[in-house]
Amino acid sequence: MAKTNPNSDAALEVSEQTEFLMNAPIAAVAENYGVSIDEAVNMRVAAAIASAPPKLDVTVRPIEPKGNLIGYATLKFNDSFVVEDFKVLQSEKGIFVGMPSRPDKKSETGYRDTSKPITKEFRAVLTEAVTAEYHAAAERLQTRAAADPEKKTGLTEQMKNGAKQAAAHNAVLPPKDSKDKNAEL
Repeated sequence: MAKTNPNSDAALEVSEQTEFLMNAPIAAVAENYGVSIDEAVNMRVAAAIASAPPKLDVTVRPIEPKGNLIGYATLKFNDSFVVEDFKVLQSEKGIFVGMPSRPDKKSETGYRDTSKPITKEFRAVLTEAVTAEYHAAAERLQTRAAADPEKKTGLTEQMKNGAKQAAAHNAVLPPKDSKDKNAEL
């Protein structure tokens, strides 16, 4: 005889209740739960909000590849909560998302995730959103580089050029007054 999972029965019951709450006439919901029409409307609105997929705003910053690391991502949930430092990684199977983590000597990998999806379905949504934004960001970078071929300098070159410009600017400034302030005391 097969064992029944009490959690799956409870999940089915919750699912049926949610379906009734969302699809039944408001008067039937009010009667079934023994609440007023206003309370039944509020219950339906709360259930609709709880079942709505979260709004994700994804920002990806592609980087010069370092091993399999090809970028970083930031996710904003429902315009209310931000999680930074997702890693965009490339493997033989394609792009995947590494969760924000910190060093942990007690873990097998040496790191512990500080944020992670709970369900497989949300992990798929998150990975799809980050992957799509990574491709869009890479496309924007390629378009920008193709539009102005003279600005194809790398970050290192840009830093050297900036240092030269700063040195040239500082060379024309008048010398600072180097009086010893302690001598006046």
